[in-house]
Amino acid sequence: MKPVYVIGHKNPDIDSVAAAISYKVYKQATDEGIYVAAAAGELSEDIVSLLHELEFEMPLVLENVYTTAEDLLEDKDIIYATADMSIIELGNIMRRYNIKTMPVLDEDRKFLGLLTIGDLAMIFMDNLGGGRDIEESPRILREIFNYKVADIMKTRDLVLFEKDEPVGEVRKMMLSTRYRNYPVVDENNYFLGMVSRHNLLAMKRKKLILVDHNERKQAVNGIEEAEVLEIVDHHRIGDVETISPIYFRNEPVGSTCTLIGSMFLESRMHITNKLAALMLSGILSDTMIFKSPTTTEKDRQVARKLGEFSGLDLLEWGKKIFNNSDHLERLSDEELLNEDLKEYKSGNTVFAISQVETLDLEKLAERKKGLIKAMQEICHKRNYAFMCLMVTDIMEEATELIISGEKSFLVEQAFGNKREDGSIFLKGVMSRKKQVVPVLYEALRKANII
Repeated sequence: MKPVYVIGHKNPDIDSVAAAISYKVYKQATDEGIYVAAAAGELSEDIVSLLHELEFEMPLVLENVYTTAEDLLEDKDIIYATADMSIIELGNIMRRYNIKTMPVLDEDRKFLGLLTIGDLAMIFMDNLGGGRDIEESPRILREIFNYKVADIMKTRDLVLFEKDEPVGEVRKMMLSTRYRNYPVVDENNYFLGMVSRHNLLAMKRKKLILVDHNERKQAVNGIEEAEVLEIVDHHRIGDVETISPIYFRNEPVGSTCTLIGSMFLESRMHITNKLAALMLSGILSDTMIFKSPTTTEKDRQVARKLGEFSGLDLLEWGKKIFNNSDHLERLSDEELLNEDLKEYKSGNTVFAISQVETLDLEKLAERKKGLIKAMQEICHKRNYAFMCLMVTDIMEEATELIISGEKSFLVEQAFGNKREDGSIFLKGVMSRKKQVVPVLYEALRKANII
């Protein structure tokens, strides 16, 4: 059975990773199938540290979900021959299972070669064809029956596919070679199965459940080739298209983990203290310990229940999550900017907003010049009209907005503040999606850029 990947957005943050893991647990307990928690990018050190502390396995990092040769494989038992198998044994197996092409594998199930029903037929035709030496037929047959698979299997000039080979390349090769079946192996030559043109026609896409996002720009690469089965999110409705109607839970709360925690509570399901702590981490992170204007009473209610299950003090655990000054110091300027960066598009204008939440604003102030320089380089490289870095002080409930880019004057106009030393100080501003993005869209509208 093919797995369903539960996956968050690119540049994974605590809420998206916690949501993927906790919703995987929920689905595994309430539905049939195999569910795998995944991440659309490498995890930051603070997330890795959190998962280690709570004793959770790291989610599978998926670079893309493009359809590959592995996706063409059918869910069925692999029938194969070994090199020391006799030709009689081989024939019996091929007849019993109606196999036209037989893979030959070693004791570790690594691919050695191929045999087809045509290869067997040619052995008999070559040795007995034409009716010559009829008297010698019994002796010739005994010789043939003494053959081993190793004596007759094909090992050269074979066409096989690696599991990650794009389906487009698979299709081209099938059209140019026109064999009946093609072996698929992994990077260690481990045999995974056979594919044919029939499999190409009945191609199965990778199956996904999206958490904490529903926009293609934030989704794992190749999402257009995948099948989205469900979405659980707390952001605005985006542009992800689905093949058929799906379950879509979207509420205006401060965290996706609030929604997933609610689902556990609504179903009266058991929540372990570790799982409660993980979901609580997602809520405290995305609501900035309930100081973000996106915070709702539902966030607080679910967090209180998870606090009871986990035995954690909400404020102390929240401070621990945001006490990340050491982690930030280890990041280069470019790494820091890309860690929680989101792109936005308005007509033909593309801009980006990155955000860092901290308990120590002064530490990042020392890096401002280097950050502005890195932002200028990113704007040039990615063709951003402008870029913002929100350095948000959780306890002070304020943001220093560092800006850069050719059209950064629009940010000044949007917030009505004069820029000093490349930044704007915004008291009471905590939320990117609620307090910054709408203001910038309005500024672009007024400037007739939308």
